Amino acid sequence: MKKTVGKLLIIAGILILVGMMLNGREGFSFFGFDDESARTYHAQGKDIDKIDIDAKSITVNIQAENRDDIKAEISGKNVRLDSSEQGRTLRLSADSKGFWPFFWSKKELIVKIPSEYKEDLAISSGSGNVKLSGGGLHLRNVALKSGSGSLKADDLQAEDLSVKGTSGSVRLENVQTAAADIRSTSGNTKLENVTGKLSIKQTSGNLRASFTEINDSLSIKQTSGNTKLSLPDDADISLEAESTSGNISHSYSFDQVANEKRTLTGKKGNGKNKIDISITSGNVSIE
Repeated sequence: MKKTVGKLLIIAGILILVGMMLNGREGFSFFGFDDESARTYHAQGKDIDKIDIDAKSITVNIQAENRDDIKAEISGKNVRLDSSEQGRTLRLSADSKGFWPFFWSKKELIVKIPSEYKEDLAISSGSGNVKLSGGGLHLRNVALKSGSGSLKADDLQAEDLSVKGTSGSVRLENVQTAAADIRSTSGNTKLENVTGKLSIKQTSGNLRASFTEINDSLSIKQTSGNTKLSLPDDADISLEAESTSGNISHSYSFDQVANEKRTLTGKKGNGKNKIDISITSGNVSIE
């Protein structure tokens, strides 16, 4: 019995070794499909009104460039890119196929889009990261969703922005939007120089937001975690903050202010833009 088990282990080891060797050859993978035809895709930017990306466990990296076409390219072992054009929608689906022992090898889907592209973009990632380097992109509708990976977007304009992070960090820098819905279930959120009508909901984790301009309303609802806001000196705002369990403090120069341990109301300028902050458990700091 022991000899039989030993032989089976030896055979399994040989098969794994052979598979690893074949895995590196172009066009064939013992443990999965690794065909070059399933790794790249091109589409004409003028023919596309929406880019819809679904990635299971692969990092998605969006880059804006001075180009006319949309180029998608996936890297890593045992990965596959499925693509199709349905009407004026480009659908890209990226996933790992088979088994590759070197699980630490980088798996990434890079999508290069024209800087002049002004339509819709939707990205959903399971356990991979999402990176959007806008390069001054001015899009219509942008929806970004990440499961357990981090999510970062910078240098972007969007008429409507939806951001949902489950257990990874969310970071937005230099983002202009008419309206944004930002949600994080578990993980920290950092906003820097983000403008527009903002609705932020955070279940667990800390929020840190630094604004150089407040041009619309801001709503923050947080279940558990701390919130720190940095407001511009010339803000035209009326602020109300309340914490069920935790302290609210400020060093900001309000024109009118009333501050108790768990409540804060303040006004700067004419109070044009309303800021509402509601915290169930956690501290709030306004500076």
